[in-house]
Amino acid sequence: MIILHGENSTQTRSHLVEALDQARAENSQVIRLEAKNLNPADLEQAIGATSLFEKPQLIVIEYLHSLPRSKRKNDLIKQLANLAESADESTQIILLEKRSLTKTMLKQFTTAEVKEAKLTKYLFSWLDSLQGGLGSSSRLKNSLNLLDDAISQDGEMMCFIMLARQIRLLIQTKDGGKVAGPPFMVSKLKKQAASFSLDGLLALHQQLLTIDYGIKTSTDALSVRQQLDLFIIKL
Repeated sequence: MIILHGENSTQTRSHLVEALDQARAENSQVIRLEAKNLNPADLEQAIGATSLFEKPQLIVIEYLHSLPRSKRKNDLIKQLANLAESADESTQIILLEKRSLTKTMLKQFTTAEVKEAKLTKYLFSWLDSLQGGLGSSSRLKNSLNLLDDAISQDGEMMCFIMLARQIRLLIQTKDGGKVAGPPFMVSKLKKQAASFSLDGLLALHQQLLTIDYGIKTSTDALSVRQQLDLFIIKL
């Protein structure tokens, strides 16, 4: 069993794609189960009955730990841990999560191979460098260099996702809203938000929505990296 988890969803998805490609190359049967639609019978059938199939299987269970707290959730986690221990050797199980699991959560899966995709310091350094009115100063060059480092470590799509999150947090901060997080993070957001106007932040958010639409519909001629460069230059 393999557990893919962490805040870097782009890297986690990349690990999953690699596993899916390998499974298909080996002519394995791929079964994907979304936790929100999962029940104990389905889980038992998918994993417990694998010996009935002649070819190997890859079973992907998505976002089990993101379910709301409930007895059903606890029962499914316990059931999966037990089934993974006794699964047929021809069966590979991947538990895909969209957040980092705690040591307590991971402790239930004693024999699993755990791959955590963390966000790097380069990404946060780049986000912290963004200021209103960067212009053509040395701050602009520094921010572009930091973006290079962030993309090399976290990928351009993760940078775009986290940029959108950062702008939303700055809007919330600028508008007087309460931001959840440690004091040092809130303090940095307040300092960063001071370099922007609220209208300016709202315009940046609209710009990101337009870029996002272009990415999802493949209607923009520019790459994600080029869009990020232009976004910084226009600050």
